[in-house]
Amino acid sequence: MQTKDYSITLDMMRTLPFRPFEVVEGDTGNLLHVTLLNNGEAMDLAGCRINIAFASSIGFSMQDETSGIVKTESPGTFDVALLPAAYGAGNVSADVQVYSGENNETLVTSTRFDFRCRKSLISGDIIRANAAYPPLIEAARVANEAAASALAAAARIDTDIGELNVQANWDETDEMQDSFIRNKPIVPVVEGNVGAPLTHAAQHGPGGSDPVTPIAHAARHAAGGADALTPGDIGAAKLTNGCIDAEQSAVEISAKTAGYTVAAEDNGKDIWITSASAATLTIPTQAAAGFSEKTYFFVTRGGAGSLAIAGASGVTVNASGGRLNLAEQYGTVLVRKTASDAWLVTGNLSS
Repeated sequence: MQTKDYSITLDMMRTLPFRPFEVVEGDTGNLLHVTLLNNGEAMDLAGCRINIAFASSIGFSMQDETSGIVKTESPGTFDVALLPAAYGAGNVSADVQVYSGENNETLVTSTRFDFRCRKSLISGDIIRANAAYPPLIEAARVANEAAASALAAAARIDTDIGELNVQANWDETDEMQDSFIRNKPIVPVVEGNVGAPLTHAAQHGPGGSDPVTPIAHAARHAAGGADALTPGDIGAAKLTNGCIDAEQSAVEISAKTAGYTVAAEDNGKDIWITSASAATLTIPTQAAAGFSEKTYFFVTRGGAGSLAIAGASGVTVNASGGRLNLAEQYGTVLVRKTASDAWLVTGNLSS
């Protein structure tokens, strides 16, 4: 089977340039070869689950290993059959999502890649060149000539047989005149017959002011009059050129070179600890840090030294099997708050 093959290389840690490509809407023979790196090294995809999320003119859709994603023999590589149902014509953005860990509970999203899908010219609206087409052209030519002849004949007719462009006259009273307006509405001249308009006018004061004050827009909202309908309050995405802004789609990295005590402002960040010797990430008490209710953050062991996660006095840190050490370099775990001074760690951990 003939296919159109495209190749790209993505890095989980940084953005790499690649040659842009374009597909045609409706094509079923598009095959994308992907090489996935982790900071320049081929990523080990053994035991991982791969999804690709697409965003285009038709909205959001997703493909996974049951709908066109196949891992290949080379490390960090897989093929994607670009299914027509996953995107529409226009600019298409896509994220590669890798689920890893014991139960695929850890989600890592790669750098986004974009491509273009142009609209196909092949559709039911196309008139095909066949035996019926030339007669249609000839019939159209004859019809145009007949229309031109009719217009020329009409121009030669004496215009005395009728009047053209007669302007209606409201004051005309002779029913025999073309400018006379038939079925003319009766305008009441008695003030009381005007009805609602005069009733409203009667509400005005001598100076013409209207006591009916419009209700302010803010007054229609909750007590205090504030308008809560701002993009930030309702969680609306910020778009740049039709795509989700990179600042909203990427996790902020907080780089550390030694042991570190977490703070409230680390919520949602990826804390990278790069140390050649053993280090500890410490979670302080709620009273000391003031964490928000749903605080979470990622922890990545960026150095060769071991990295442990521990709680300050009075803080409980739970993990499967009581394992609280990051198993290997470049491993990432998720740490989230479950109660005031209780936390849960999930990911690639060891004793």
